Amino acid sequence: MTTMRRTSLAPILLAAILGSPASVHPVRAEITTADVLERYAAARGGVERWREAKSITLEGTYAAFSDYEPFTLVRAPQRLYRLDFTILGSPAIRAHDVDGPWWQHPLLQPEASRLEEGPYKALVERESRFAPLLIDPEASGVEVEMVGPDDIDGIPVLAVRVGLPGGAEEIWYLDPESWLEVAVDSQVHDFTQSTEPMRQRAFFDDFRQVDGLVLPFRVEYEYGHRLESMTVETARVDAKIDPTTFAPPEPDGEAE
Repeated sequence: MTTMRRTSLAPILLAAILGSPASVHPVRAEITTADVLERYAAARGGVERWREAKSITLEGTYAAFSDYEPFTLVRAPQRLYRLDFTILGSPAIRAHDVDGPWWQHPLLQPEASRLEEGPYKALVERESRFAPLLIDPEASGVEVEMVGPDDIDGIPVLAVRVGLPGGAEEIWYLDPESWLEVAVDSQVHDFTQSTEPMRQRAFFDDFRQVDGLVLPFRVEYEYGHRLESMTVETARVDAKIDPTTFAPPEPDGEAE
């Protein structure tokens, strides 16, 4: 089911947020951070369903540098994560196993290696979180604060500030009708473009229910001069995953 709308929402944003008639005066309409978290969690399948989920496997098409190539993304609780995709015809991997993050990037790190420090380590650690940040944030050490009404490309949204351990911040923009994320702003590094951090805006669309979890089947990323996207074609929840899937390959000469 597609739940994100790119059409005009309610005439009075806060009335739409509370499900009240449009005649309700916005000054009287108040919503708390707890209300937002409860409605978001319900829209994404519920906190309990996310807690009991064992894995998510996504396959589809990853677009980068005007190339369209297959990708596979596998994630499981306990920060187990692996994304396999292609950059300029060469394999790329971002992953996190029980020992921490590692990666392989044809432009920056052609051989698979551990990420010991720096912004790319933080990127993979962020991506390795199994549940969305607004699902049970207190349990995962995430702080959430209401910002208020905003708009994305003229579409009314509700902005929420998300603070991660370590000091990083994100702004989440939620659709006040579906309660799903329309976009998320974060800070990223891309040393192929600049040594300075830059804003990334991710857009989310085509949400569908898969075995009780509600997942976006289309995500687009804008950062610096880059435009990338992930289009999901197949999704599985609770498939049995071999734990070695998340581990880096053994260095040459060490394999048995």
